[in-house]
Amino acid sequence: MGTLSIGDFSRATHLGVKALRHYDRIGLLQPAEVDTLTGYRRYGVEQIANALLIKRFRDLGLPLNHIATLLRTEDVEERTRLLEAHLNALIGDLERMRSATASLSRLLDRAAMSESIGFRVAPAAHAAAIEAEVDEATITPWFRGATAELMAMLSARHLAPSGPVAGLFDEAVFTEGTGKATVFVPTGAPIRPLGRVRPILTPRTELAVVTHRGSHTDIDRSYAALGTHVARHEISTPGPIRETYLTGPADTADEGEWVTEIGWPVFHTAG
Repeated sequence: MGTLSIGDFSRATHLGVKALRHYDRIGLLQPAEVDTLTGYRRYGVEQIANALLIKRFRDLGLPLNHIATLLRTEDVEERTRLLEAHLNALIGDLERMRSATASLSRLLDRAAMSESIGFRVAPAAHAAAIEAEVDEATITPWFRGATAELMAMLSARHLAPSGPVAGLFDEAVFTEGTGKATVFVPTGAPIRPLGRVRPILTPRTELAVVTHRGSHTDIDRSYAALGTHVARHEISTPGPIRETYLTGPADTADEGEWVTEIGWPVFHTAG
């Protein structure tokens, strides 16, 4: 059985560290191990499924005591009745509900985490980038604006990208809900600064990778599969998570067509 530090478990499940500590205190999701000397928490990979259920239930607005009841309830009909009663109270937000319940249905299928995990080395590369401190409320509009600005800058200078748009996200983005994010486009050579756009040299990085297809509404499922693999087969290393948008907002407005590679920094071994 693999275990994850609270930081890695947060990255894998998109549940913040503050939330995880709170869920521990109230007995909703307690760590598999707690160091008696340091108090450091470690979570088992088998706890990821329940963590994602809790996150999805919270997305649906269920109170924590209701979530605890659902997780304890083994009777499927009773579980369904409790869910339906709450869903009926939220019927006004149909689009959000359809997205959330569809994702919840897939999570309840224990065969869901079957994504294929790979490994690749991202070479050092010159890129045009925009960096900012972001939070959960601003990251999506910021990302779209930054991507549009990067592509407009390249077009104005008659430069062609040497690779797809990508993003780097510090651990704090996942663990604290706010942190440094970088969106960049490989350029093949250094560029001159313009507005918010700055030249960067991305470092060579070993990555465990998984490909997520479609909207980012349930991208946490792919993160969970990747975090499980890293806990069992890799050595996680410090560094930002990398998302590479093989087909993304810069290519199509249809979120169903998006293809996103998620890269988790690792120290790779033959074993």
